[in-house]
Amino acid sequence: WIEKKLIAVGDTFDVYMEGKGGFGVTGLFKPPPAFRITGDFLDRNFIMRNEQDEAVAKVSEDWVIEFDSFNHYQVQVAPGMDSLLVLACLCAIDEEFDEEHKAKKEAEQ
Repeated sequence: WIEKKLIAVGDTFDVYMEGKGGFGVTGLFKPPPAFRITGDFLDRNFIMRNEQDEAVAKVSEDWVIEFDSFNHYQVQVAPGMDSLLVLACLCAIDEEFDEEHKAKKEAEQ
């Protein structure tokens, strides 16, 4: 599962893998994150690191294509890293920040 850290210097997401210690998602002993995602999420520019703090994926928004209302990304994945996991995390983060922006705009009106 992916979880946004509430207390951090900047926005940070932790990615946990099932079956790694603890008593599940709501257990008392949460396992250490398998991956940590940090960076500039508003500009959609972030790095995913493994437990050894090695960069396993880099994501940046691609501003070359601006003719439509969709977000376009450049994703670099290290050899051996699960590319589908990286894309799933990207989608979750993109949706999270789209929802936050939508809520802020509605609150301002």
